[in-house]
Amino acid sequence: MAATYLEEQYTSFITKNISRNTEAIRKVIIGFLYLLSAHICSCVAIVYVNDRLPDRKKHPPLPDLILDHLPYVPWAGQASEYCLALEMVIWIGMVSFHKQRLQIIHRLCLIAGTLYWLRCACILVTSLPVPDVNKKCFPFPKADTWNKLQRAFDLYSRFGLKVVGAQTCGDYIFSGHTTLLTVLNLFVNEYAPRSRCFVRGITWSLNTSGMVFILLCRGHYTIDVLLAFYISYQIFTSYHYCIVKERTSSLPWKCVDYVTEYFENSKETLPEFEKKSDV
Repeated sequence: MAATYLEEQYTSFITKNISRNTEAIRKVIIGFLYLLSAHICSCVAIVYVNDRLPDRKKHPPLPDLILDHLPYVPWAGQASEYCLALEMVIWIGMVSFHKQRLQIIHRLCLIAGTLYWLRCACILVTSLPVPDVNKKCFPFPKADTWNKLQRAFDLYSRFGLKVVGAQTCGDYIFSGHTTLLTVLNLFVNEYAPRSRCFVRGITWSLNTSGMVFILLCRGHYTIDVLLAFYISYQIFTSYHYCIVKERTSSLPWKCVDYVTEYFENSKETLPEFEKKSDV
C-alpha cells in the first residue's frame, strides 16, 4: 500500500511539472512570435522611411542643444553596440541560472515586442533630417515592393547592427539601440540576485555609456534617446504593475488584463517581489 501511494504521488508530481513546463514553453513561443512579428514589421518600416528621407540639401540637421556641444566620434556607433552586446551576455548569464528563466524570457519578449511596435508606428509617421552630416544614406524612392522586402530581410538578418554592416537612415523617433540597452538593464536590475549589486552597476554603466556613444556618433537626436529611455522604462514598469494590480473592467486596462491573465496566471512562478506586492 505504501509503495503504491508513493508511486501515485511521484507520478502526480511528474505530471504536474511536465504540464507546468509545457505551459511555460508555450508562453515563451507565443511571446517570441510576437517579438518576431514586431521586429519584421519594424525592418519593413525602416526601409520605407529610408526611401522617403527628407532631401538633405533642403533639410539640414535640426538644432540640438546637446549635439551642438558634443564632439563627433565616428567609432562611437560601434562602441554603443559593444555595450549592447555586453548587456546581452550579462542578461543571458542571469537568465541561465534563474529559477524562473522561462517566465523572464516571455516577459522580455512581450515588453520588447510592444516597444518595437511602438517604434514602428513612430518612425512611420514622422521623418526627421539626418543628424549626421557625414553619414552616407541611399534612399530608393522608386524601388518596387520586392526590392523593399529584400532590403528589409537583409536588415533583419543583420539585426539592424552597424558592426555587421546594417546601414539605415530616417528611423530616429525613437532610438532602437537605447530601447534595447534600457530593457536589458531593467531586467537585470529587477531579476538579478540582490547580493549582486556590482552587476547592476555594470549594466547601468553600459546603459548610460551606450546612450552617450549614440549621441557622440550622431546616430540619433537627443530627443530620440531620451524618449527611448522614458518609454522603455514606462512599458517595463507598467507591465510589472499590471501583474500585481487588481483586475478592472475599464478600458484600456481590461485589454491588458486579458494578456496578464494568460501569461501571469501562476502564483507559484511569480518572483518574491511580486508576491510581496500582491499581499
